[in-house]
Amino acid sequence: MVLRRLLALARDFLQASDLGEVLELAGQAIPDLLHSDGSLLVVHDGEREFVTEFGHHQRPMPTQEASALLRIARRAMADRTPILLPGIAPDSGMREDELAALGIASLIAYPFPPVRAMGVLVSVWYRQGYRKELARLVPTLRLLGEITGAALGNVSFRKSLEARIETKSSEIAEAARLHEVELLRRDSVEEEIRRISVTDMMTGLLNRRGFFLHAERSLKLARRQRVPGALVFIDIDGLKSINDADGHDAGDDLIEDMAHILQQCFRDADVVARIGGDEFAVFTIDTPQPDVLLARIRQSHADFTPRPDCPYRISFSTGIVQCDPVSELSLSEYLLRADQLMYEQKRNRLSDI
Repeated sequence: MVLRRLLALARDFLQASDLGEVLELAGQAIPDLLHSDGSLLVVHDGEREFVTEFGHHQRPMPTQEASALLRIARRAMADRTPILLPGIAPDSGMREDELAALGIASLIAYPFPPVRAMGVLVSVWYRQGYRKELARLVPTLRLLGEITGAALGNVSFRKSLEARIETKSSEIAEAARLHEVELLRRDSVEEEIRRISVTDMMTGLLNRRGFFLHAERSLKLARRQRVPGALVFIDIDGLKSINDADGHDAGDDLIEDMAHILQQCFRDADVVARIGGDEFAVFTIDTPQPDVLLARIRQSHADFTPRPDCPYRISFSTGIVQCDPVSELSLSEYLLRADQLMYEQKRNRLSDI
């Protein structure tokens, strides 16, 4: 009967999730195993003391700090030595007449586990007949203390494991967050590097590499959709003379002014780039005839407000070629044709002067 009850208790302990549940299960089992009239469980978790007292109805009861049972329990735990009263442990600090005054005939205080005790179980009997049974009850009390100690250790280990898992989960989540932040940072850096690699830093337009990258895509799109396109080549007139006469700062200002004029007359979807020192190129799709494009550029030039005290006059030459969607000419070939047309215009203008 005792063994079955201990086995049932051990099984119930395995399901216990916290210290309170362990103490409650132990308190319910004590009267069954020891036939005691009352019991007291004291447990230390390393920092705090938990005290639970049970009457013969197995219900928890409040324990006074001045309780004689609590004093005996603390002494047994501190000494790591069981206390059996009366007679067997006369140095317990409690006299037999003091027991009698409390109505207690017999008492056992048993610390558990034997090594590094973390708790103590105190049981009392008010009936005189159990004095002779104390020694016989010690093995049962020892087993009860050992499995209770094991259950407490299991709960402590589970809590520790849960805490470690929670900490590890938090660490993993934080590592994942930092990894995501790092990936975003790298993506941002890579995007910035890519942007810089295709951007002319002086004007903010695309550079030569950026022009070919974006214009090739636009050319393929125009061919798939069977819509016409146009490539415009623009060359600033007299940039070297302005650099020589007014300095390179003035020359840089002229380049920026030309970029602004082109930005104003072309759409965001058009590919506008500075492909050389004084050379610009534009690729646009679904556009009107070359003369209409040229008129737009000239109108943007006319609407442009020069810088105060500007020492130069903005002049440029253009070459425009239409891009047939069924043609197999490459972007480089279209650019070369537009460049040739631009130089023809420049020569014609110079010959007219």
